[in-house]
Amino acid sequence: MLRKPKRALILSGGGARGAYQAGVLKFLKEMDWEPDLICGTSVGAVNAVAIGCGLTPEEIALLWKAIEKRQVYKISLWKQIQYYLFRKGFVPLLDTEPLKNLLIQHFDIAKLRKSEIEIIITAVNILTSQLKFFNNQVIDIEHVMASSAIPILFPWQYIDGEPYWDGGVMANTPILPALERGVKEVIVVLLSPVGGQKLPLPQTRRDALERVFEQGLIGSYQAFMTHLAWQKKIKWKKGLLSAMARRIITIDDIKIATVAPVKMLGFGSLLRFTQQQADVLLHAGYNDARYQLAEFFKLTEKA
Repeated sequence: MLRKPKRALILSGGGARGAYQAGVLKFLKEMDWEPDLICGTSVGAVNAVAIGCGLTPEEIALLWKAIEKRQVYKISLWKQIQYYLFRKGFVPLLDTEPLKNLLIQHFDIAKLRKSEIEIIITAVNILTSQLKFFNNQVIDIEHVMASSAIPILFPWQYIDGEPYWDGGVMANTPILPALERGVKEVIVVLLSPVGGQKLPLPQTRRDALERVFEQGLIGSYQAFMTHLAWQKKIKWKKGLLSAMARRIITIDDIKIATVAPVKMLGFGSLLRFTQQQADVLLHAGYNDARYQLAEFFKLTEKA
């Protein structure tokens, strides 16, 4: 039986940027901070389920370093040719059968069922446009595939006969289940730098498109926190490095801290599954967590 959660970890979506979260996990382990509940969307769902399956932060980091794009997706030229010639039915741009095989190889669903950590992931029902939450008592490979099925790029997945795709469409940062369960500490890991500090005005159309996209990644989180601000009187605390640190929010007796990249990562980072990018993001995730959570862990003097 799952215990009532006191600590929650929220993992946002962001494609290949998910390696950043593995760096944050390493720091949290060093702080001996273990969540009772992990909520994830898209690649955040992949990392959340990995933890539920018993993978350690070190093993998750090694997995990210080993992943190449051919292990996540491939392009079926024949399917694309058929689509452009005959225009019959929807054909996604990429085939994610390699990702399915990767998940089957590394995820032990039997361990997930027995995990003392409650795992919740999201997906969107394409027919009803409803956001659905699934926990580790029902999560299987198809649920993880659905949560990470980026619309247009990746194929949707069927769960109980219904088509689902990426939960990030509606809740890229699924914090609601944590607050509903009455947790006292929440750490949110975003995969976009937007909102953490002032950024320069876009100089090109590409810059503008990228900014809009990044704002979309954190949109559900910002909307939810704005709602809380309207609903309650929130005390905002600034971290040690105000230019870098995210907000630490105290709501009654609940503390919410947020970690996120401090630099724009670019469109290309979303599907760039390489060891080089993984190394950079692992390092960034660890260091950002160390500085942005300094006040949360009362490490101000050490930081």
